[in-house]
Amino acid sequence: MHNQEDRALRQLWGLEVPATRGPRARWTPSQLASAAVDLADEVGLDGVSLGRVAEHLGMTTTAVYRYVDSKANLVELMFDAAVGEPPAITGDDWQQRCRSWVSLLGDRFAEHPWLSEVRPTRMPTQPNAYAWIDALFCAVADQEGLDALRLALLLDSLVRAYASLESGLRGAAPASWLGDAVATRFPRLAAASAQDVSDPRLERDFAVEAVLRGVVQS
Repeated sequence: MHNQEDRALRQLWGLEVPATRGPRARWTPSQLASAAVDLADEVGLDGVSLGRVAEHLGMTTTAVYRYVDSKANLVELMFDAAVGEPPAITGDDWQQRCRSWVSLLGDRFAEHPWLSEVRPTRMPTQPNAYAWIDALFCAVADQEGLDALRLALLLDSLVRAYASLESGLRGAAPASWLGDAVATRFPRLAAASAQDVSDPRLERDFAVEAVLRGVVQS
């Protein structure tokens, strides 16, 4: 007997799902997730509820429970739909392929800013989460002496961290007095930060370069 969460995820993986009693489901889990993604893009992740997704699809909230039994289950489906399948990872060498992968995944997070609010609470369950890791793993696996899996997981965490920072900074502005307060109490730090370090994507790329240099030297 499979619960709704198990059934929906098995369908994402293309696995056979035992038939249930009652009328045939009108929507697929992927269609439900797509509607929820559209809603999250419009109102943010906090604004998504099973009831609002049901209204978006013209169905009753009760009917949604044929697919998922909680918002947490729905968010897993949403993440899979929003991050999508990875494109081909290209580059002249393994470092360039890493940079390309980071940029492409970062674009997905930028397209759906609420993705950075999805906090992993267990090992991934969605096929596209694995697909992105596998894409980078395969793109660098031929590099001798490189721990491709650990590198892929590390770069994935960097993308998530800086996407979260970018989302948090969007539309935010520090208090007008803060710059002077920092300069007074921490003058050396203020002088060092005179260069613009307010672009999360530039800072992400700096972190990626630091990682790649470390991998080469290790």
